[in-house]
Amino acid sequence: MKNVMIYNIVDEKRRHDNDELFKLFRDQIDNSLYYGWHPSDIIIATNFAFEYKGISSYMLTDICTFNIFNNKWYGMLELMKSGVLDDDFWFHDQDNWQINKIEFPEFAGEIAACTYVKTPEWNTGSVFVKRTAIDILEYIVDSMKMNPIQYYGDEDWISLLRNQSEISRFLSVINTEFCVGYTYLNDRLQYANKPVKVLGYMPNSKAYEAFMNQQLIPLHLKEIHENN
Repeated sequence: MKNVMIYNIVDEKRRHDNDELFKLFRDQIDNSLYYGWHPSDIIIATNFAFEYKGISSYMLTDICTFNIFNNKWYGMLELMKSGVLDDDFWFHDQDNWQINKIEFPEFAGEIAACTYVKTPEWNTGSVFVKRTAIDILEYIVDSMKMNPIQYYGDEDWISLLRNQSEISRFLSVINTEFCVGYTYLNDRLQYANKPVKVLGYMPNSKAYEAFMNQQLIPLHLKEIHENN
């Protein structure tokens, strides 16, 4: 299994300045190494140069400018088509953090993610993709390109495909142990199998404080955030 993060900078739609973004990547790499990931299995793909502890970003060329959140799907497909990704993989946003050992979950279909529990939509900050999913990813990306809808994120579009497309049967729901974030926090945490595997938060945010209060953030990860 590969550990994958994808982020493209589109200047007019920036979510982070470079210092914040690069710190998130450094924290992610240090956390992944702590949990025993081999450096060659940590895949960071971007449209800019980044390197830390011998891990360099793969340069992406297929960039979505009308919706920056779509870039995770564009990037997954590009990495699979180029042969960089030839194994099952866990994709996660730069603010979704591993907090326990992760194994690739069993699920029907080709791609799986967690819902918000109180709503049926996927949270796409943490997604598991099988090595055989290239055709499904191509369908998703082609659909996005043919319908450049100005959704805030990608989750509305994925929700549509999960409910009204021929690939719906290939998109599965897994337990929220793989993605507990601040939105509907209590519901997602209550529903999650324990121990929780992934938390979604930005350091020094309300979500971070909430998880700290519930003693969910491991000491080593707290120290990584403070020291990088």
